[in-house]
Amino acid sequence: MMMRAPALMFAAMLATATPAFAVTDVLTVDFGFFPQGTTCKIFNTTGKVTMRTGREIEFKIKGDTAKVAFRCSQPDGRTFEVNAGALLPQGDHRRVSMQINQDDHAHVLWDDGGLRKSIVPGILVWR
Repeated sequence: MMMRAPALMFAAMLATATPAFAVTDVLTVDFGFFPQGTTCKIFNTTGKVTMRTGREIEFKIKGDTAKVAFRCSQPDGRTFEVNAGALLPQGDHRRVSMQINQDDHAHVLWDDGGLRKSIVPGILVWR
């Protein structure tokens, strides 16, 4: 019996020390109001990714969204990165939408028994 108690305590400590990632089935990320010619690449996901371009760049990721990140290049040569996975709301959500804006903030929208919205400043890491 003495051997089990330390193992259980270690398991409990590990569970509380491990960061809890948000689980999102579908993540839509829209890069709005960026200069025409901006291009973006996605990293840190094995989920199914679809991309649409037009007036804005839109990515849809199904599965494996917790660590999704983007690296984008603008026509003037400047580049930036966005860690979209870090912007996900806590908890399990079926669908989350984000709009990443040129003026360094994001709108994050999700349904949690009603539409929720978070505005997150300081998200662009310029390189």
